[in-house]
Amino acid sequence: MKIRFLALAALLVVIVPASIVAAKFGILAGLVIAMAMANGIMQPTGSVLGNNSLGTLSAGVILTKALSLVFTKRPILKRISRDLSDARAKKGDTIKSRIFAVPPVSDFGSGAADRSDVDVPVTISGFKQIKVSFTAAELTSTDRDLIQESAEPIAVGIANHIVDSVAALWTPTNFPGNSTIVPVADTGYTTLTTLRGALTGRGAPDDRFCVVNTPVYTNLLDDPLCNRVQKVTETDGDPISTGQLGDVAGFKSIMEYPALPTANNLIGFAGAMDSTVFAMRVPRDPREVLPNVPVGGSIGIVTEPITGMSIMAVEWVDIGTLSANVMLVWLEGYAVGNPATGQLLVSA
Repeated sequence: MKIRFLALAALLVVIVPASIVAAKFGILAGLVIAMAMANGIMQPTGSVLGNNSLGTLSAGVILTKALSLVFTKRPILKRISRDLSDARAKKGDTIKSRIFAVPPVSDFGSGAADRSDVDVPVTISGFKQIKVSFTAAELTSTDRDLIQESAEPIAVGIANHIVDSVAALWTPTNFPGNSTIVPVADTGYTTLTTLRGALTGRGAPDDRFCVVNTPVYTNLLDDPLCNRVQKVTETDGDPISTGQLGDVAGFKSIMEYPALPTANNLIGFAGAMDSTVFAMRVPRDPREVLPNVPVGGSIGIVTEPITGMSIMAVEWVDIGTLSANVMLVWLEGYAVGNPATGQLLVSA
């Protein structure tokens, strides 16, 4: 009797799933799939809380694109010393970001010179997020790829935040005695040569950048000395046509940033890569604390392969509202690197 009962139970394990699956896939397919389920080869999908793996998310590639756009939308970030990693960190941690010095050239046979690299301590003090939510009304009223369309706004939001945080370090306190005073109305090519002279006199590396506010950038565009060389040597992409300056007065890039802080009469900043530093890390995965608790969504790390910029991406659907949600989370810190390689431009 016991054997018959077990046989009946085993038959039900096969027949019941088979009857469900057969309705969609046919009797033969239903039996095959049900047998596989009964033998543990396949698992029923049923009600699943989340796959918890970013690799299976449709938005993973799009979020990676958003991270790559961060440096495209704000090229200044390519000129700032950065320490980007997918390593875990805690808020309040201090990490060391190394600034590499240029080794001296000496006569053959002389002793090796000591390396003068500098480790800059960067405190991971910020815990930041960007959250994007798509309501059920939005999702059901359009065929547009809303996640794809959000990549660029996400990138601009992150990029602006990083630039603002770096620019907040450009103060007389952090760069004592390193100020060039030029009234806005008098800015032009000679302003750049003055900034260049100050940096060169202190031995700043040749790979330099300059960031100015919109009024100063407009004056630079209007100065023939800033645009005539590129106008003569290039058939397209010249400043007169594009409104964008190229390499001028030894600066590899001159960038306009309308939101440049106005405190201390700041209208611009020139420097080398090691003048300021920013670092980013990813927070601890909550599943490491409660590994057996189901997660109602997906959690993973997205890394931009060229820069190494990494963030934690969380995706979930609100069952109550049927809204689709994407949240990007990261830890960050900012610090002054080598004050000698930065020069403030102030109006008074």
